[in-house]
Amino acid sequence: EQEFFVVRADLYKKRPDLVHCGRTLIGRLPARNQQGELNYFAPPPTSVQTLLERVQAEMLRVGVPMAVLHNEVAPGQHEMSPVY
Repeated sequence: EQEFFVVRADLYKKRPDLVHCGRTLIGRLPARNQQGELNYFAPPPTSVQTLLERVQAEMLRVGVPMAVLHNEVAPGQHEMSPVY
């Protein structure tokens, strides 16, 4: 399974750590008592669902089906599980 974060391009460009290192170096710890199940069980936002469907179609085109497409616990975190 591949877990990843989806970040809008305009927000990404405002984060020098993401732009230069490709990962989070600055930030803060998440608030306590997050309602993680709201992210995990909620449907992905429309823009993310469209992205996941486009990736899934391209993966299927090259012969790699996906078993799972869904949100993960952290806000903006998602998962795709290719079958190969």
